Amino acid sequence: MAEDLFVPLGMIDTDFSVPEDKLDRLPAAYRHSENGLVETEPAGGGFYAGPPPFDVSHGELVSTVADFHRFIRLLADGGQVDGEALLSAEHLQQMTSDQVPAENKTPDSFFPGFWDGMGWGFGVGVQTEGPQQGRYGWSGGQGTDFFVDQDGTVGILFTQVELGQRMSPLLAEFKALHQPT
Repeated sequence: MAEDLFVPLGMIDTDFSVPEDKLDRLPAAYRHSENGLVETEPAGGGFYAGPPPFDVSHGELVSTVADFHRFIRLLADGGQVDGEALLSAEHLQQMTSDQVPAENKTPDSFFPGFWDGMGWGFGVGVQTEGPQQGRYGWSGGQGTDFFVDQDGTVGILFTQVELGQRMSPLLAEFKALHQPT
C-alpha cells in the first residue's frame, strides 16, 4: 500500500500503526457510556501504538486528517493527484458505484434499513436514491466519516468516539451539511 498509494499521494502519516516516534500525535479514543465518555484507548497508546503484535495487513488504517483528505481528493478528482492518474477511470467507477445485485440486498445481509437507498462499491457505501444520489463514503467504527458528492464536495469528520446510538445524530447532521444542487 505504501508503494502503490501512500507514497504517490504524499500520505506520510498513514499506516497500519503509528511509529513510536509519532506516538505523541496519537489521540485518545472514547465511547459513550451512561455516565458520559469513557476512554477506550489512551493518547499515545492502544492498539495502533507502535508495531502490531501480528499481521494486520487486512485491517484498518490509522491516518491524519491531512492524509485522509489527500486520499478523498484522489477520489473526488477522478483518480488523479497533482494532475497524474493514479486510478483508472474504470477502477474509480467500480469503487464508487453500486456493485451489489438487488437480490443480495436483503434485510439480514447487513443491518436493518442499510440497503434503503444505498448500495456498495468496492470500498464505499453509495447513495442510490434521493437528493444525495451518487454520494459515496463510509463511516468507520472509531467515529470517522467521509463523503464525496458528485459536484466534488468532500466532507471529513474525525471524532475519536466509537460509533453508536449517541453518535447517530452527529453523523446525520454532518451528512446534511452539504445538499448537492
